[in-house]
Amino acid sequence: MSIKRTIIAAIVGLTLVALVAPGVAQGVTIEELLAQIAQLQAQLNALIAQQGGGATTGGTVPANCVGVTFTRSLVVGSTGSDVKCLQSVLNLSATTRVAALGAGSPGSETSYFGPLTLAAVRTYQAEHGWTPANQVGPLTRGALNATLASSTTGGTTTGGTTGGGVIIPTGSGLTVALASTNPAAGTVILAQGLAPLAKFTFVNGDNAEVKVTNLKVNRTGVSLDATLANVYLFNGAKRLTDAASVSSGLITFNDAAGIFTVPAGGSTTITVAADLAASAGQTVGAAINAAASVTTNASSVNGTFPINGNLMTAATATGAGVEFASSTTPSTNTSLTPQNDYTVWQNSVVVTTRAVDFTRIAFREIGSIKKTDLQNFRLYVDGVQVGSAIANLDADNGYVTFDLSASPKRLEAGTRVIKLMADIIAGSSLNFKFRVSVSADANFVDTQYNVNTAPTTATTSGSFTVADVTS
Repeated sequence: MSIKRTIIAAIVGLTLVALVAPGVAQGVTIEELLAQIAQLQAQLNALIAQQGGGATTGGTVPANCVGVTFTRSLVVGSTGSDVKCLQSVLNLSATTRVAALGAGSPGSETSYFGPLTLAAVRTYQAEHGWTPANQVGPLTRGALNATLASSTTGGTTTGGTTGGGVIIPTGSGLTVALASTNPAAGTVILAQGLAPLAKFTFVNGDNAEVKVTNLKVNRTGVSLDATLANVYLFNGAKRLTDAASVSSGLITFNDAAGIFTVPAGGSTTITVAADLAASAGQTVGAAINAAASVTTNASSVNGTFPINGNLMTAATATGAGVEFASSTTPSTNTSLTPQNDYTVWQNSVVVTTRAVDFTRIAFREIGSIKKTDLQNFRLYVDGVQVGSAIANLDADNGYVTFDLSASPKRLEAGTRVIKLMADIIAGSSLNFKFRVSVSADANFVDTQYNVNTAPTTATTSGSFTVADVTS
Protein backbone atom coordinates (compact mmCIF):
# COMPACT_ATOMS: atom_id res chain seq x y z
CA MET A 1 0.00 0.00 0.00
CA SER A 2 1.37 3.44 -0.97
CA ILE A 3 1.88 6.27 1.51
CA LYS A 4 -1.02 8.17 -0.09
CA ARG A 5 -3.36 5.24 0.33
CA THR A 6 -2.24 4.74 3.91
CA ILE A 7 -2.98 8.40 4.68
CA ILE A 8 -6.40 8.18 3.01
CA ALA A 9 -7.29 5.06 4.99
CA ALA A 10 -6.16 6.69 8.23
CA ILE A 11 -8.22 9.83 7.58
CA VAL A 12 -11.36 7.85 6.81
CA GLY A 13 -10.72 5.65 9.86
CA LEU A 14 -10.63 8.73 12.07
CA THR A 15 -13.84 9.99 10.43
CA LEU A 16 -15.45 6.63 11.22
CA VAL A 17 -14.56 6.98 14.90
CA ALA A 18 -15.84 10.56 14.96
CA LEU A 19 -19.18 9.58 13.45
CA VAL A 20 -19.84 6.31 15.22
CA ALA A 21 -18.88 7.37 18.74
CA PRO A 22 -21.48 10.19 18.97
CA GLY A 23 -24.07 7.86 17.48
CA VAL A 24 -23.65 5.37 20.32
CA ALA A 25 -24.17 8.10 22.87
CA GLN A 26 -27.35 9.21 21.14
CA GLY A 27 -28.95 5.78 20.87
CA VAL A 28 -28.32 5.00 17.21
CA THR A 29 -29.39 1.48 16.28
CA ILE A 30 -26.95 -1.23 15.15
CA GLU A 31 -28.48 -1.12 11.68
CA GLU A 32 -27.87 2.63 11.44
CA LEU A 33 -24.27 2.18 12.61
CA LEU A 34 -23.71 -0.53 10.02
CA ALA A 35 -25.17 1.73 7.34
CA GLN A 36 -22.78 4.51 8.42
CA ILE A 37 -19.86 2.09 8.26
CA ALA A 38 -20.88 1.00 4.75
CA GLN A 39 -21.13 4.62 3.63
CA LEU A 40 -17.71 5.45 5.05
CA GLN A 41 -16.26 2.36 3.41
CA ALA A 42 -17.71 3.62 0.15
CA GLN A 43 -15.91 6.91 0.64
CA LEU A 44 -12.65 5.06 1.35
CA ASN A 45 -13.08 2.91 -1.73
CA ALA A 46 -13.74 5.95 -3.90
CA LEU A 47 -10.62 7.73 -2.59
CA ILE A 48 -8.47 4.64 -3.07
CA ALA A 49 -9.84 4.26 -6.59
CA GLN A 50 -8.83 7.86 -7.34
CA GLN A 51 -5.27 6.96 -6.26
CA GLY A 52 -5.22 3.92 -8.51
CA GLY A 53 -6.07 1.33 -5.86
CA GLY A 54 -8.08 -1.80 -6.39
CA ALA A 55 -10.26 -2.22 -3.30
CA THR A 56 -13.39 -2.03 -5.44
CA THR A 57 -14.40 -3.29 -8.83
CA GLY A 58 -13.61 0.16 -10.23
CA GLY A 59 -13.92 0.80 -13.94
CA THR A 60 -17.08 2.00 -15.64
CA VAL A 61 -20.56 1.87 -14.16
CA PRO A 62 -22.50 -0.90 -15.94
CA ALA A 63 -24.81 0.55 -18.57
CA ASN A 64 -27.82 -0.78 -16.64
CA CYS A 65 -26.71 1.22 -13.56
CA VAL A 66 -26.34 4.71 -15.01
CA GLY A 67 -28.51 7.00 -12.91
CA VAL A 68 -29.44 4.22 -10.45
CA THR A 69 -29.05 4.44 -6.67
CA PHE A 70 -30.21 1.65 -4.38
CA THR A 71 -32.75 3.26 -2.03
CA ARG A 72 -35.30 0.52 -1.27
CA SER A 73 -35.29 -3.05 0.01
CA LEU A 74 -35.46 -5.64 -2.76
CA VAL A 75 -37.03 -9.08 -2.33
CA VAL A 76 -38.18 -11.92 -4.56
CA GLY A 77 -40.90 -10.44 -6.76
CA SER A 78 -39.45 -6.93 -6.89
CA THR A 79 -39.21 -5.34 -10.33
CA GLY A 80 -37.55 -2.22 -11.68
CA SER A 81 -34.40 -0.66 -13.06
CA ASP A 82 -32.66 -1.10 -9.70
CA VAL A 83 -33.14 -4.88 -9.97
CA LYS A 84 -31.54 -4.85 -13.41
CA CYS A 85 -28.64 -2.83 -12.03
CA LEU A 86 -28.35 -5.24 -9.09
CA GLN A 87 -27.95 -8.18 -11.48
CA SER A 88 -25.34 -6.21 -13.45
CA VAL A 89 -23.28 -5.55 -10.31
CA LEU A 90 -23.56 -9.17 -9.19
CA ASN A 91 -22.43 -10.27 -12.65
CA LEU A 92 -19.17 -8.35 -12.24
CA SER A 93 -17.87 -11.32 -10.22
CA ALA A 94 -17.87 -14.95 -11.33
CA THR A 95 -18.77 -16.09 -7.79
CA THR A 96 -21.91 -13.94 -7.57
CA ARG A 97 -23.03 -14.27 -11.18
CA VAL A 98 -26.82 -14.57 -11.39
CA ALA A 99 -26.74 -17.05 -14.26
CA ALA A 100 -24.20 -18.42 -16.73
CA LEU A 101 -26.61 -18.41 -19.66
CA GLY A 102 -30.04 -17.00 -20.43
CA ALA A 103 -32.07 -14.57 -18.34
CA GLY A 104 -29.97 -12.88 -15.67
CA SER A 105 -26.63 -13.76 -17.25
CA PRO A 106 -24.11 -11.04 -18.22
CA GLY A 107 -25.63 -9.00 -21.01
CA SER A 108 -29.08 -10.54 -20.41
CA GLU A 109 -29.96 -8.94 -17.08
CA THR A 110 -33.68 -8.55 -16.33
CA SER A 111 -35.82 -6.25 -14.20
CA TYR A 112 -37.24 -9.17 -12.16
CA PHE A 113 -35.86 -10.30 -8.80
CA GLY A 114 -36.25 -14.06 -8.80
CA PRO A 115 -34.74 -17.05 -6.95
CA LEU A 116 -31.50 -16.94 -8.97
CA THR A 117 -31.00 -13.28 -8.06
CA LEU A 118 -31.66 -14.06 -4.40
CA ALA A 119 -29.09 -16.87 -4.43
CA ALA A 120 -26.49 -14.52 -5.93
CA VAL A 121 -27.34 -11.83 -3.35
CA ARG A 122 -26.89 -14.28 -0.49
CA THR A 123 -23.46 -15.27 -1.86
CA TYR A 124 -22.56 -11.59 -2.17
CA GLN A 125 -23.58 -11.01 1.46
CA ALA A 126 -21.60 -14.02 2.69
CA GLU A 127 -18.50 -12.78 0.83
CA HIS A 128 -18.80 -9.52 2.77
CA GLY A 129 -18.88 -11.41 6.06
CA TRP A 130 -22.57 -10.86 6.72
CA THR A 131 -25.27 -13.40 7.54
CA PRO A 132 -27.12 -14.01 4.24
CA ALA A 133 -30.63 -12.56 4.21
CA ASN A 134 -33.70 -12.93 2.00
CA GLN A 135 -33.55 -9.32 0.90
CA VAL A 136 -31.30 -6.51 -0.23
CA GLY A 137 -31.38 -4.47 2.98
CA PRO A 138 -29.58 -1.30 4.18
CA LEU A 139 -26.15 -2.91 4.59
CA THR A 140 -26.20 -4.58 1.18
CA ARG A 141 -27.50 -1.39 -0.45
CA GLY A 142 -24.62 0.53 1.10
CA ALA A 143 -22.08 -1.87 -0.41
CA LEU A 144 -23.79 -1.81 -3.82
CA ASN A 145 -23.85 1.99 -3.82
CA ALA A 146 -20.18 1.92 -2.84
CA THR A 147 -19.45 -0.08 -5.99
CA LEU A 148 -21.25 2.49 -8.11
CA ALA A 149 -19.59 5.37 -6.27
CA SER A 150 -16.11 3.98 -6.93
CA SER A 151 -16.82 3.56 -10.64
CA THR A 152 -17.03 6.30 -13.23
CA THR A 153 -19.19 7.17 -16.21
CA GLY A 154 -16.54 9.28 -17.85
CA GLY A 155 -17.88 12.68 -16.76
CA THR A 156 -19.10 14.88 -13.96
CA THR A 157 -22.28 16.83 -13.34
CA THR A 158 -22.60 20.39 -12.15
CA GLY A 159 -22.44 20.43 -8.40
CA GLY A 160 -19.41 18.21 -8.00
CA THR A 161 -20.82 14.68 -7.96
CA THR A 162 -19.49 12.08 -10.36
CA GLY A 163 -21.96 10.83 -12.91
CA GLY A 164 -23.74 7.71 -11.69
CA GLY A 165 -22.20 7.96 -8.21
CA VAL A 166 -23.76 8.66 -4.83
CA ILE A 167 -23.09 11.39 -2.31
CA ILE A 168 -21.51 10.17 0.91
CA PRO A 169 -22.13 12.10 4.15
CA THR A 170 -18.81 13.50 5.31
CA GLY A 171 -20.06 15.52 8.28
CA SER A 172 -23.11 16.58 10.21
CA GLY A 173 -26.00 18.56 8.81
CA LEU A 174 -27.97 18.47 5.58
CA THR A 175 -25.86 18.71 2.42
CA VAL A 176 -27.51 19.83 -0.82
CA ALA A 177 -26.07 19.03 -4.25
CA LEU A 178 -27.16 18.52 -7.80
CA ALA A 179 -28.24 14.91 -8.28
CA SER A 180 -26.17 12.59 -10.45
CA THR A 181 -29.37 12.04 -12.45
CA ASN A 182 -29.98 15.75 -13.02
CA PRO A 183 -31.55 16.30 -16.48
CA ALA A 184 -29.11 17.29 -19.19
CA ALA A 185 -29.59 20.54 -21.09
CA GLY A 186 -32.11 20.01 -23.86
CA THR A 187 -35.29 21.17 -25.52
CA VAL A 188 -38.77 21.38 -24.03
CA ILE A 189 -41.92 22.10 -26.00
CA LEU A 190 -44.87 24.45 -25.65
CA ALA A 191 -47.64 23.06 -23.43
CA GLN A 192 -45.42 20.22 -22.20
CA GLY A 193 -46.53 18.77 -18.89
CA LEU A 194 -44.16 18.15 -15.97
CA ALA A 195 -40.97 19.13 -17.73
CA PRO A 196 -38.15 18.03 -15.36
CA LEU A 197 -36.05 21.13 -14.72
CA ALA A 198 -33.62 19.92 -12.05
CA LYS A 199 -32.95 17.19 -9.50
CA PHE A 200 -31.39 17.96 -6.13
CA THR A 201 -30.06 15.41 -3.66
CA PHE A 202 -30.28 16.12 0.08
CA VAL A 203 -27.83 14.07 2.17
CA ASN A 204 -28.38 13.79 5.93
CA GLY A 205 -25.20 13.52 8.03
CA ASP A 206 -27.07 13.85 11.33
CA ASN A 207 -27.95 10.93 13.60
CA ALA A 208 -31.70 11.37 13.24
CA GLU A 209 -34.19 11.80 10.43
CA VAL A 210 -34.63 15.42 9.37
CA LYS A 211 -37.42 17.15 7.50
CA VAL A 212 -37.50 20.08 5.12
CA THR A 213 -40.44 22.40 5.79
CA ASN A 214 -39.71 25.22 3.34
CA LEU A 215 -37.83 25.22 0.06
CA LYS A 216 -37.23 28.20 -2.21
CA VAL A 217 -36.35 27.44 -5.82
CA ASN A 218 -35.25 30.14 -8.25
CA ARG A 219 -36.31 30.28 -11.89
CA THR A 220 -33.23 30.62 -14.10
CA GLY A 221 -32.74 31.35 -17.78
CA VAL A 222 -34.18 34.03 -20.06
CA SER A 223 -37.88 33.62 -19.50
CA LEU A 224 -40.97 35.04 -17.83
CA ASP A 225 -42.53 33.93 -14.56
CA ALA A 226 -45.56 32.84 -16.58
CA THR A 227 -43.39 30.44 -18.57
CA LEU A 228 -43.68 28.00 -15.67
CA ALA A 229 -47.45 27.64 -15.30
CA ASN A 230 -47.40 25.11 -12.45
CA VAL A 231 -44.34 23.91 -10.56
CA TYR A 232 -44.25 20.75 -8.44
CA LEU A 233 -41.82 18.81 -6.28
CA PHE A 234 -41.60 15.03 -6.74
CA ASN A 235 -39.79 12.23 -4.93
CA GLY A 236 -39.65 9.58 -7.62
CA ALA A 237 -43.24 8.93 -8.69
CA LYS A 238 -44.69 10.56 -5.56
CA ARG A 239 -45.96 14.12 -5.93
CA LEU A 240 -44.96 16.00 -2.78
CA THR A 241 -46.62 19.36 -3.31
CA ASP A 242 -49.55 21.11 -4.90
CA ALA A 243 -48.83 23.41 -7.82
CA ALA A 244 -46.80 26.50 -6.99
CA SER A 245 -46.50 29.60 -9.13
CA VAL A 246 -43.49 31.81 -9.84
CA SER A 247 -43.32 35.29 -8.32
CA SER A 248 -40.41 37.57 -9.20
CA GLY A 249 -38.39 34.55 -10.25
CA LEU A 250 -38.98 32.65 -7.00
CA ILE A 251 -40.99 29.48 -6.35
CA THR A 252 -41.75 28.80 -2.68
CA PHE A 253 -42.88 25.44 -1.30
CA ASN A 254 -44.02 25.29 2.31
CA ASP A 255 -45.43 22.61 4.62
CA ALA A 256 -45.07 22.89 8.39
CA ALA A 257 -45.48 19.11 8.68
CA GLY A 258 -42.60 18.57 6.27
CA ILE A 259 -42.43 18.68 2.49
CA PHE A 260 -40.12 15.66 2.60
CA THR A 261 -37.84 13.85 5.03
CA VAL A 262 -34.27 12.58 4.76
CA PRO A 263 -33.30 9.48 6.77
CA ALA A 264 -30.33 9.53 9.14
CA GLY A 265 -27.16 8.80 7.16
CA GLY A 266 -29.21 8.62 3.98
CA SER A 267 -30.32 10.80 1.10
CA THR A 268 -33.46 11.95 -0.70
CA THR A 269 -33.56 13.15 -4.30
CA ILE A 270 -36.16 15.74 -5.26
CA THR A 271 -37.28 16.61 -8.79
CA VAL A 272 -38.48 20.09 -9.73
CA ALA A 273 -40.97 19.71 -12.60
CA ALA A 274 -43.17 22.29 -14.31
CA ASP A 275 -46.01 22.63 -16.78
CA LEU A 276 -44.96 25.01 -19.55
CA ALA A 277 -47.20 27.75 -20.88
CA ALA A 278 -45.16 30.29 -22.85
CA SER A 279 -43.90 31.08 -26.32
CA ALA A 280 -40.89 29.48 -27.93
CA GLY A 281 -37.37 30.86 -27.79
CA GLN A 282 -37.07 31.19 -24.02
CA THR A 283 -34.74 29.24 -21.73
CA VAL A 284 -35.84 27.85 -18.39
CA GLY A 285 -34.19 26.16 -15.45
CA ALA A 286 -34.22 25.83 -11.67
CA ALA A 287 -31.69 26.54 -8.92
CA ILE A 288 -31.29 26.62 -5.14
CA ASN A 289 -29.45 29.87 -4.53
CA ALA A 290 -28.38 29.68 -0.88
CA ALA A 291 -28.43 27.64 2.32
CA ALA A 292 -31.12 30.04 3.54
CA SER A 293 -33.37 28.69 0.77
CA VAL A 294 -33.74 25.46 2.77
CA THR A 295 -35.63 25.48 6.07
CA THR A 296 -35.04 22.29 8.05
CA ASN A 297 -34.54 20.90 11.55
CA ALA A 298 -31.12 19.57 10.52
CA SER A 299 -28.13 20.82 12.51
CA SER A 300 -26.94 22.83 9.50
CA VAL A 301 -27.41 23.26 5.74
CA ASN A 302 -24.32 22.75 3.60
CA GLY A 303 -23.52 22.91 -0.10
CA THR A 304 -21.76 24.88 -2.81
CA PHE A 305 -24.34 27.52 -3.66
CA PRO A 306 -25.89 28.50 -5.96
CA ILE A 307 -26.73 25.01 -7.19
CA ASN A 308 -27.94 25.40 -10.76
CA GLY A 309 -29.74 22.88 -12.90
CA ASN A 310 -29.15 22.90 -16.66
CA LEU A 311 -31.06 25.27 -18.93
CA MET A 312 -33.79 24.01 -21.23
CA THR A 313 -34.75 25.75 -24.48
CA ALA A 314 -38.48 26.05 -25.23
CA ALA A 315 -39.66 25.21 -28.76
CA THR A 316 -43.01 25.08 -30.51
CA ALA A 317 -44.29 21.65 -31.58
CA THR A 318 -47.55 19.76 -31.89
CA GLY A 319 -47.39 17.01 -29.35
CA ALA A 320 -49.70 14.09 -28.70
CA GLY A 321 -52.94 14.80 -26.87
CA VAL A 322 -54.49 12.92 -23.96
CA GLU A 323 -58.04 13.83 -22.93
CA PHE A 324 -59.99 12.33 -20.05
CA ALA A 325 -63.76 12.20 -20.30
CA SER A 326 -65.59 15.04 -18.54
CA SER A 327 -65.82 14.75 -14.78
CA THR A 328 -69.47 14.15 -14.00
CA THR A 329 -71.39 13.41 -10.84
CA PRO A 330 -70.13 9.96 -9.84
CA SER A 331 -72.52 7.05 -9.59
CA THR A 332 -73.59 6.13 -6.07
CA ASN A 333 -74.03 2.71 -4.50
CA THR A 334 -75.29 2.70 -0.91
CA SER A 335 -75.63 -1.05 -0.43
CA LEU A 336 -72.12 -2.39 -0.89
CA THR A 337 -70.89 -5.36 1.09
CA PRO A 338 -67.27 -6.55 1.46
CA GLN A 339 -66.24 -8.02 -1.90
CA ASN A 340 -63.32 -8.43 -4.26
CA ASP A 341 -62.68 -6.90 -7.67
CA TYR A 342 -64.83 -3.79 -7.32
CA THR A 343 -64.32 -0.97 -9.84
CA VAL A 344 -63.63 2.16 -7.80
CA TRP A 345 -62.66 4.45 -10.72
CA GLN A 346 -63.02 4.30 -14.50
CA ASN A 347 -62.61 6.75 -17.35
CA SER A 348 -62.41 6.77 -21.13
CA VAL A 349 -59.21 8.47 -22.29
CA VAL A 350 -58.80 9.71 -25.85
CA VAL A 351 -55.26 9.73 -27.30
CA THR A 352 -54.79 11.99 -30.31
CA THR A 353 -52.08 12.75 -32.92
CA ARG A 354 -49.82 9.80 -32.03
CA ALA A 355 -49.21 7.07 -29.47
CA VAL A 356 -48.08 7.84 -25.93
CA ASP A 357 -46.37 5.77 -23.26
CA PHE A 358 -48.41 5.62 -20.04
CA THR A 359 -45.84 5.84 -17.22
CA ARG A 360 -47.66 6.89 -14.05
CA ILE A 361 -51.03 7.65 -12.48
CA ALA A 362 -52.02 8.57 -8.93
CA PHE A 363 -55.52 8.29 -7.49
CA ARG A 364 -56.64 10.01 -4.30
CA GLU A 365 -59.36 8.62 -2.04
CA ILE A 366 -61.41 11.45 -0.47
CA GLY A 367 -64.17 9.58 1.38
CA SER A 368 -64.62 8.66 5.03
CA ILE A 369 -63.24 5.10 4.96
CA LYS A 370 -60.09 4.09 6.84
CA LYS A 371 -56.95 3.64 4.78
CA THR A 372 -57.09 -0.14 5.29
CA ASP A 373 -60.76 -0.62 4.35
CA LEU A 374 -59.85 -0.99 0.67
CA GLN A 375 -56.92 -3.18 -0.38
CA ASN A 376 -55.27 -4.90 -3.35
CA PHE A 377 -55.48 -2.05 -5.86
CA ARG A 378 -55.01 -3.00 -9.51
CA LEU A 379 -54.79 -0.85 -12.63
CA TYR A 380 -56.27 -1.92 -15.97
CA VAL A 381 -56.07 -0.56 -19.50
CA ASP A 382 -58.67 -1.90 -21.92
CA GLY A 383 -59.36 -4.78 -19.53
CA VAL A 384 -55.72 -5.88 -19.16
CA GLN A 385 -53.87 -5.34 -15.88
CA VAL A 386 -50.77 -3.15 -16.08
CA GLY A 387 -48.15 -2.85 -13.36
CA SER A 388 -48.18 -4.68 -10.06
CA ALA A 389 -50.95 -4.67 -7.48
CA ILE A 390 -50.61 -2.21 -4.58
CA ALA A 391 -51.65 -3.50 -1.18
CA ASN A 392 -52.91 -0.34 0.52
CA LEU A 393 -53.53 3.36 0.23
CA ASP A 394 -50.66 5.60 1.29
CA ALA A 395 -51.13 6.05 5.04
CA ASP A 396 -50.05 9.68 4.87
CA ASN A 397 -52.20 11.13 2.11
CA GLY A 398 -54.67 8.51 0.92
CA TYR A 399 -53.08 8.15 -2.53
CA VAL A 400 -52.46 5.00 -4.51
CA THR A 401 -49.74 5.61 -7.11
CA PHE A 402 -48.86 3.31 -10.00
CA ASP A 403 -45.32 3.86 -11.32
CA LEU A 404 -45.09 2.21 -14.74
CA SER A 405 -41.87 3.95 -15.82
CA ALA A 406 -39.82 0.72 -15.73
CA SER A 407 -42.23 -0.88 -18.20
CA PRO A 408 -44.52 1.77 -19.77
CA LYS A 409 -47.84 0.83 -21.34
CA ARG A 410 -48.03 1.97 -24.97
CA LEU A 411 -51.39 3.63 -25.73
CA GLU A 412 -52.06 3.94 -29.44
CA ALA A 413 -54.17 6.80 -30.77
CA GLY A 414 -57.86 6.24 -30.06
CA THR A 415 -60.05 5.71 -27.01
CA ARG A 416 -58.63 3.73 -24.10
CA VAL A 417 -60.46 2.71 -20.94
CA ILE A 418 -58.46 3.09 -17.73
CA LYS A 419 -59.87 1.38 -14.66
CA LEU A 420 -58.92 1.06 -10.98
CA MET A 421 -60.12 -1.99 -9.07
CA ALA A 422 -59.84 -2.89 -5.40
CA ASP A 423 -61.08 -5.33 -2.77
CA ILE A 424 -63.55 -3.95 -0.20
CA ILE A 425 -62.52 -5.28 3.21
CA ALA A 426 -64.55 -3.20 5.69
CA GLY A 427 -66.07 0.23 6.22
CA SER A 428 -69.67 -0.14 7.42
CA SER A 429 -71.62 3.16 7.12
CA LEU A 430 -68.58 4.84 5.54
CA ASN A 431 -68.02 5.93 1.94
CA PHE A 432 -65.21 6.24 -0.59
CA LYS A 433 -64.58 8.29 -3.71
CA PHE A 434 -61.54 8.30 -5.98
CA ARG A 435 -60.26 11.02 -8.26
CA VAL A 436 -57.29 12.06 -10.36
CA SER A 437 -56.91 15.46 -8.77
CA VAL A 438 -54.64 17.36 -11.18
CA SER A 439 -53.01 16.79 -14.54
CA ALA A 440 -49.70 16.25 -12.72
CA ASP A 441 -51.12 13.00 -11.33
CA ALA A 442 -51.02 11.28 -14.74
CA ASN A 443 -47.96 10.95 -16.96
CA PHE A 444 -48.12 10.19 -20.68
CA VAL A 445 -44.93 10.46 -22.75
CA ASP A 446 -45.12 11.50 -26.41
CA THR A 447 -43.46 8.64 -28.31
CA GLN A 448 -41.91 10.97 -30.92
CA TYR A 449 -40.80 13.96 -28.85
CA ASN A 450 -40.13 11.91 -25.70
CA VAL A 451 -41.66 14.57 -23.44
CA ASN A 452 -44.55 14.43 -21.00
CA THR A 453 -47.93 15.34 -22.46
CA ALA A 454 -50.13 17.33 -20.08
CA PRO A 455 -53.52 15.54 -20.00
CA THR A 456 -56.70 17.56 -20.23
CA THR A 457 -60.41 16.91 -19.67
CA ALA A 458 -63.36 17.41 -21.96
CA THR A 459 -64.93 19.75 -19.41
CA THR A 460 -65.11 23.48 -20.09
CA SER A 461 -65.01 24.45 -16.42
CA GLY A 462 -61.22 24.71 -16.34
CA SER A 463 -60.97 22.13 -13.57
CA PHE A 464 -58.98 18.99 -14.31
CA THR A 465 -60.34 16.80 -11.49
CA VAL A 466 -61.65 13.50 -12.79
CA ALA A 467 -63.76 11.66 -10.22
CA ASP A 468 -65.72 8.44 -10.30
CA VAL A 469 -67.73 6.15 -8.03
CA THR A 470 -69.12 7.17 -4.67
CA SER A 471 -69.97 4.16 -2.52
